[in-house]
Amino acid sequence: MFVAALRNSMKNIAEPRFYETERGYQGALIAQLTANLNFATLNGNPIIEQEYQKTLPHHGITIRPDIIIHIPSRPNSEEDRTRGNFVAVEIKRRATDSEAKLDYDSLSLLVHRLAYPLIVFINIDSDDDHRRNCPPKIAAQTISIAVHLEDGVPKIHGLET
Repeated sequence: MFVAALRNSMKNIAEPRFYETERGYQGALIAQLTANLNFATLNGNPIIEQEYQKTLPHHGITIRPDIIIHIPSRPNSEEDRTRGNFVAVEIKRRATDSEAKLDYDSLSLLVHRLAYPLIVFINIDSDDDHRRNCPPKIAAQTISIAVHLEDGVPKIHGLET
């Protein structure tokens, strides 16, 4: 279900400007996912947001993925921060091997510390999904994608049907 929503969302991002920066693509993807994802099929009341609040005292890490789908913990609560996590997304633009390895390592830590069952690496303005850089221990729960525009149409590698 999520993969189909992600594919449809990415197919709708055809504005060249969004491929110029990670933040531009991030905003467009959040808008598209919000429109395409059926949140009712996820348990609880999840939201999609830009991640900006992972803190060492509460989460045990300071890694901040670009997008998360989760059920937020209540403020000042001692709730288990591994509950209600669905998807973490990391976006890079034209990632090099070393940049991709660093991001995959960060995603691996998110899986280990916060139990995200699905993680996504998206390399924009590229045709290289860097799947080869994904650590084997998280490969089964990782979607690796590259996307670029070709004649104004998004070409997506890694989400083929």
